[in-house]
Amino acid sequence: MSIVDVTPLKPRPKRGRPAYTPDTRRLRQTVKKLQSSERSPDKRRVNAAQLELERKASELSAAKQQMAVLQAEAKERARVLAAEQAAKEAAERQAKLEAEETRRAQGLVKRVTASEADGGFNFKSLDHFFTAFWRTGSGADQHISRIISKYVNDHGLVHATNMFKRSPQAKDDFISQEMAEIFAREGRAIQALLTRDGMSITDLLKDFSMEKLAADIEASAPHLWAALAVLADPDQSTRREADGETRRNKGLVFTTICALISVLRSQKANNFQLVIGLFLLGSGASKREMEVLAHAGLSVSYTTIINHVKDLSKEGLQKIREVCQTWMVQIVWDNLNIAFKVAAQRLEAKSHFDNGTTSTAILVFDPSTGTLARQGTLPLHVKPPRERTLPVLDWSPEDVLPSPESAAQLSTSCFWQFKRMALEHVPGVSEELKKSLGECPEVNQIPLHQTIQYPLPALKEDESTLEGTFTVYTKNLQTMGMGDTELEKHGLMFDDGDLLTDSLKEKIESARRNSTAPIAGMRASVRRWGLFHGQMAGCRLTINEHWGMPNSLWPGGLWWEHNKLLKRKPLMAGWGGKKATEWKPAHELLHISLPAHIVDGFRIHCRHESLSEWAESATVSEFEVVAKTVFDKLFSTAAINDLRARGEHDITLENAILYNRDALFYVELTQAIKKGDIGRVLNVLAIWMVMMRAPKTMPRYADAIFETLVRIRNFPPKLRELYLANWLVNLTGKLFGFKPVDLLQEHQNFWAKIIYNAKGSNKSWKWLSMITAAFQIPAYGEKHKTPPIHDEVALIAKALQDENIQTYVADRPANDHVNPIRDLIKEGAVYANSRKAFHRFTRDTRKAENRGFDVMEAGATSEGAGQEEAEEEVDGYEPTEDDLRLDDEEFLLEPEEILASAIDMVDSALVDSDPEDE
Repeated sequence: MSIVDVTPLKPRPKRGRPAYTPDTRRLRQTVKKLQSSERSPDKRRVNAAQLELERKASELSAAKQQMAVLQAEAKERARVLAAEQAAKEAAERQAKLEAEETRRAQGLVKRVTASEADGGFNFKSLDHFFTAFWRTGSGADQHISRIISKYVNDHGLVHATNMFKRSPQAKDDFISQEMAEIFAREGRAIQALLTRDGMSITDLLKDFSMEKLAADIEASAPHLWAALAVLADPDQSTRREADGETRRNKGLVFTTICALISVLRSQKANNFQLVIGLFLLGSGASKREMEVLAHAGLSVSYTTIINHVKDLSKEGLQKIREVCQTWMVQIVWDNLNIAFKVAAQRLEAKSHFDNGTTSTAILVFDPSTGTLARQGTLPLHVKPPRERTLPVLDWSPEDVLPSPESAAQLSTSCFWQFKRMALEHVPGVSEELKKSLGECPEVNQIPLHQTIQYPLPALKEDESTLEGTFTVYTKNLQTMGMGDTELEKHGLMFDDGDLLTDSLKEKIESARRNSTAPIAGMRASVRRWGLFHGQMAGCRLTINEHWGMPNSLWPGGLWWEHNKLLKRKPLMAGWGGKKATEWKPAHELLHISLPAHIVDGFRIHCRHESLSEWAESATVSEFEVVAKTVFDKLFSTAAINDLRARGEHDITLENAILYNRDALFYVELTQAIKKGDIGRVLNVLAIWMVMMRAPKTMPRYADAIFETLVRIRNFPPKLRELYLANWLVNLTGKLFGFKPVDLLQEHQNFWAKIIYNAKGSNKSWKWLSMITAAFQIPAYGEKHKTPPIHDEVALIAKALQDENIQTYVADRPANDHVNPIRDLIKEGAVYANSRKAFHRFTRDTRKAENRGFDVMEAGATSEGAGQEEAEEEVDGYEPTEDDLRLDDEEFLLEPEEILASAIDMVDSALVDSDPEDE
């Protein structure tokens, strides 16, 4: 084979026709001959003849098929005619037979009423005959009776139907008589079902369920229920539907109808009406509204409601005493301030403002057994006796800073929260990335359980004084049926409250340290301050420190984001404010601002022109790498140290990094509380303890956290376990349903003041004492649905991008005008090692006997005065109604429409007639 390429030597064929060859020419000639033969006359005649033959064959075949069809139809018609004729003849024969049978039957009737002389049976009438025919007993042939009974069982319905066809009036009379007996029997069953018959009101409310009641009524009165179903069957042409479902639940309507029937039969059969009446009272309905519904039969009268509330209050107190004899309980209380306004004031009736206290007893949960802790679990000797006036804490220098383990856990948790918010707010994130997040690593998770609470009667005692606190403590114990003997048998009892309450109880312990009696010496009290107030303090710590300069021309800071970008109602914040920062808008601002900073950080470090395009295609590993980069460069202490180590500072960027880190601490605490991970909560408290020691912040909370963490570390294992596991409560028993104990009591105050309280001249402490012991706050709290924040997050993120807030800018013009934010962790760590901190801690502990502080130390430095002023603002702050409405940690167990109606009724009741305090 040649290796030379001869391809270029071959002739190129002409385009448009094949290459010419002899074989091609011969083939063309053959084709032409064949085509010409087809055009010959003989060939055309042969083809035409073949086509004609094929056509005629096809027509013959179609004719045969049509003939077959006609023959089959004829046969079928003949068969049908034969069958009709046979049926007609059979019907004629049957008619003749039935006529003969009818004649013979009627002849039998004639013989029945004919005399024996005429060959009859000598019955006076046909009714006389049937009366004897259906009679059973002596003289009857048992064999014939069985034949008759079998006939009735097999054909009784047909027999009765044929009878009633002859007389519709007889049918109506029969049905009326029978249904009257049936409905009377079922009415008695419903009456018995809705009569308490010795059942306590507490048990009625505990077990009441509309679904269960509907099922019980349907089982007890099936005929009435079926009749209502027929009556309520709608006309399909006029049926109205909403969202694909019927507008009303028939079962609920039928249950209400049956309840109305029951109360008409007996005024005592009013279980349904009583529950509705108590719901109306608990929803804030006015007396006039209750009376209208009572006249309609839907509720009991107002007077009856009040009487049952009194009984319910007594039952509640009795139940509390029974519970305290078996289980270990803890108690929480808080001040309740109510304004009593009198329209027409007199000497003995003037507008005034009262300070009182509400309390709640809570059963203690034992995480080691997964059940309630029994009384005596923590004997009194577990708590060492108080031997000195000043508190003695067994602490070491390591306790003033978070441990390395705690710091590592906090970093891990904050990084998880950082990724969670990124996956929620970065645009275009795929579902694969969202599913890859997993759960936040647990530190000390409280086992899921449902907290059982028992509200105690409200007291007209001001608990903000030493005497008032001890009075509240002793009266609550009396309400719970606990004297010295019972309390010693019960063992230690956790006492929760705000920071002021905690400090007052500590002073009482100090003053009564020499008393050996359990109550007088407060030997059973294990004090614990509330995490909700600590959460509010941490929120204000972040807001005040990072608020920025109001009305500044330079971008950056929370003031710029809240007032200028979001254009919200101006918020007073900063350490120099005259009033404590409102918690609700501050809480919302942090949860809007921080995600925006995260989104902007991902935009900067994803290395893609479009963040959404990157998010759509990013893999799990790519997302993790970018997230770690953003977290390290914009949300860590190391990042701020690296920036400040440079020769030229970018104050705006440094402030943004410090804010990102501090705000992430607050979000982590909020989420840890909702999840119920008390270990993660302690990790945040440990870092806040350091930050709040910084000058002009919150030294009292720093001392309280320090003391609490040291006490927890020195507790015996069982005391530490129960202390931590019951610092949060969960009324729903569901995931993410935990909340602080003091927030539970704040909700109790909210419902006592807004929902349960009487109106006008009937508002009194007697009423509050009764109503707070009769009702529990609902697990679903107050109506709240958090609106989406995506637009706000996008707005702030765009502004951060436009102003390069989170990007290093050398020689930024704002650096000469913006004040650098303090690194509170660094400031607090340095302050903790100073002599000033030691003297201040000693000074604060000396306040056990005197609430004042040393004049020389207070005047020696302006920083100390600033600390006291800032702390007084926080201590004096009482959560507003808006603050409590913001709490969305509870699961809605009831429809939002019910809650909306309840709130509407409360609003209308404010101007309606007032309930009477009976």
